[in-house]
Amino acid sequence: MFCGNCGAQVPDGAAVCPNCGAQMAAKTQAPQMNQAFQNAGARADGVAGGSGNNLDAKKIGMIAAAVVAVLVLFFVLKGIFGGSGLKGTYTDGSSFMTFKGNKVTLTAMGYEMTMKYKIKDDEIFFDAKSLKLTDDCKKYLADELDMDKDEIEEEIEDLKDGMGSDDDDDDDDESGISFKYNKKKNIITMGGEKFYYAENFKAGPSGKFVSDDDDEISISFKNGKATFDDDGDKETLAYYCYEDDDDKVYVVFYGYEFHDSEFYDNYNTTKILISDDEIEIGNTTFEKD
Repeated sequence: MFCGNCGAQVPDGAAVCPNCGAQMAAKTQAPQMNQAFQNAGARADGVAGGSGNNLDAKKIGMIAAAVVAVLVLFFVLKGIFGGSGLKGTYTDGSSFMTFKGNKVTLTAMGYEMTMKYKIKDDEIFFDAKSLKLTDDCKKYLADELDMDKDEIEEEIEDLKDGMGSDDDDDDDDESGISFKYNKKKNIITMGGEKFYYAENFKAGPSGKFVSDDDDEISISFKNGKATFDDDGDKETLAYYCYEDDDDKVYVVFYGYEFHDSEFYDNYNTTKILISDDEIEIGNTTFEKD
């Protein structure tokens, strides 16, 4: 054998290297280590395969039953409380409701507010007691309508009252408004008003449309973002897209920034009907480039 320290040949059975004096490992160490690994491997195989080990099989069965119980509980709670609930935005062409988690953001008539909600069967209940105005909405009320903090708080309370909030009522179902939800058609209704899924961008316009009045003016659409180009002056407009019961496709622009845009100043419209080759925006026709 050879010394692991200096490489010199060492007689079998020597305790130290005659060349450098280094201690030599005992010959029995490697077999002992190998046996230890083999024993550990055998124990692992026994647990994984369960062969001849009824206790391990019972443990595996108990764990599997526990996993099933947790999954059943999850789906029961999801059915009762709505789970992750709806996702995305719905619109009637002027107002919007955006669902995320257990909250909905409502946008209507210049107001933008959030509330908690839940689904039971085919009804969506909005909890008016949890109503809050978004920071952007508060800024809009302060800047555009000159409302101070107290007036904004009064406005919030008026909105809660208008939506049926009752601070003495602990039942969320009776403290707000409710909508019907048609899961199959993916439509939300209240009375005769229908809210369609508003992120149907595949059905909407794509590419560039050029104004018939001025070929230096164009608008381009792509997945919820439109670029309005007026002779090199560009601005980005956020939009939703939906298809109604008559298979008509509409684009609806939204947001406080949109109402301050040059596009809105020029065309004074928030909703346009879409066709493949041309669109009417205000009194102007834009043709597909």
